[in-house]
Amino acid sequence: MRQLFAIAKNTYLQAVRQPVYGIIVLVTLGGMAMAPFLTGFTLDDDDRMLRDIGLSTLLVQGLFLACFVATSVLDNEIEDKTALTVVAKPVSRVIFILGKYLGVLGALFTAHYLAGISFFLAMRHGVLQSAAQSSDVTVILFGPALMLLLALAAAILNYLIEWRFLPTLLSLLVPFMTLAMVVLLFINRDFGIDRHEATQDIEALLPELVPEGVFKGIITFRPDEGNQRFAGHRGKLVRSTWQGPISDEDRDYLLKLSDEIEWKKLVRFLVDTSRKSQGREILKASCLVFWAVALLAGFAVAAATRLGLLLTFLINVLAIGLGLVSDQVIRPLAEQPGAWGGLWEAAYRLIPNFQFFWMVDALNEYRLIPLSYVISTSGYAFAYIAALLLLAMALFETREVG
Repeated sequence: MRQLFAIAKNTYLQAVRQPVYGIIVLVTLGGMAMAPFLTGFTLDDDDRMLRDIGLSTLLVQGLFLACFVATSVLDNEIEDKTALTVVAKPVSRVIFILGKYLGVLGALFTAHYLAGISFFLAMRHGVLQSAAQSSDVTVILFGPALMLLLALAAAILNYLIEWRFLPTLLSLLVPFMTLAMVVLLFINRDFGIDRHEATQDIEALLPELVPEGVFKGIITFRPDEGNQRFAGHRGKLVRSTWQGPISDEDRDYLLKLSDEIEWKKLVRFLVDTSRKSQGREILKASCLVFWAVALLAGFAVAAATRLGLLLTFLINVLAIGLGLVSDQVIRPLAEQPGAWGGLWEAAYRLIPNFQFFWMVDALNEYRLIPLSYVISTSGYAFAYIAALLLLAMALFETREVG
């Protein structure tokens, strides 16, 4: 275990200190910062375009970093024969490959985490739909302004004590951007305390809805100021967004509480409002994208045991390309009778389906992503990663490193 941890730690530090790693991460962060302004020119839903670009950026960053990092810590070390110094010691090649993968995965997680925070900031700012809307100053201060300040601090440290600029900047970004995200969770765009509520005005609470506990904690009724003691008066139906969006089951329960058409309209409006915040759903979608990145890292590590950067990159592009279209292209071919159908069926089963990790359609339709789906898809990714690591170990076992 000590050997595994040492190899993983050394691989992680080796990866994050590479200039190409820092450049890709900074380009991604800059692109996320510009996304709310660049997606305001569509003729459809601008926020939908922002979600699409944000998740796509997370995936593309992971694709490039997986190839560059895996090649640098495996293929380059094998070609330079520096891997021999580790393999020649009492360290098995299985531990070596596993440690390399964990180090690569750690570097990818750091980049994905920073890009995910930037995605959160971009979604918090939103797209300015008209000239009458103003920018969210809180996001600008705790996002781009803070990044520029940290870049200045890293440049000063580089000048004064010769700390390397990119690794220093990344080490500053992780804690300070985390702090900025936490702060923005609790303040609104007017620098007030964010109540994290979805509300819907109601003229009068129906008699059948007055008994305490009828809403089962799904929503609450808040009378307007001055009417607290008068049940049934004007107020608001409130859903705390910390509870997440209202599920289909809870929506159906609320709809059955009354047969009044107006009540059913109010419930549907509140459900839509609670789902448009999408904080939890975007977090789940980002986690699923990271599993796709982890899967790409498995392909990259397996390929880097034998191939260089270009071929490793082509294999990863081919894997994700086929994985994204397997349901539309390969599956219909697999339904053909005969031997060819059997071959296409085997190919469909063998190629990982990256559509399982791509939740853009669910987000665009304001659908909930069940936690059970996230767990089952994580198991699917883990099984494929384990198979790829076994393949990498088999390929490296007979590779000449001396």
